[in-house]
Amino acid sequence: MGIADRQSLPRTFVSFSSTDKRWYDLMCAWKAHDHINFNFADFQLDEAINSRTPWYIKAKCAEKVRRADTLVLLIGNDTATKTVYVKHEVEVAVEKGCRLIGVNLNNCRYRDALCPRFFERVGALFVPFSSRILAEAIRWVKQDASDHYWYSDEVYRRLGYQLVGDTAALPPPPNPFFGGNRPPWAR
Repeated sequence: MGIADRQSLPRTFVSFSSTDKRWYDLMCAWKAHDHINFNFADFQLDEAINSRTPWYIKAKCAEKVRRADTLVLLIGNDTATKTVYVKHEVEVAVEKGCRLIGVNLNNCRYRDALCPRFFERVGALFVPFSSRILAEAIRWVKQDASDHYWYSDEVYRRLGYQLVGDTAALPPPPNPFFGGNRPPWAR
């Protein structure tokens, strides 16, 4: 990817609880995969900060958040309790006026009970953890001053999702060997 391509991508800082790091790693895998239409300019820390001093760690994270134009908050079971670093990252992003996206790791399409209080009424868009809808969300432009947003059922259906209650999931890919359609060498 060239410099011009990287500059046109949304500059994104992903905030998450340490227990949810694997979900951030999966986002990076989507980004690296040629057959998944998902990309962003990752403004995450390049490496772990070698310090135990909270104010120093907060300052280093704030530098990265201030350079981003989008903050993605991965919302898992314990995100609401992360009031030292994650809350601080959200506060810096809100102060800067970043686009805010809450990504529900439980696949909920809306703001739900796992949403931290510090992220409830900040004008965030809420989506489930999935590459297609998150790619759409990263390009989202806020139109009014609501305290939170979500996509309509039509957007999910257009992107190929199956809706079940408050959740959305992509159907599993079809089995190419279903119905005996096996290649001659597999018989």
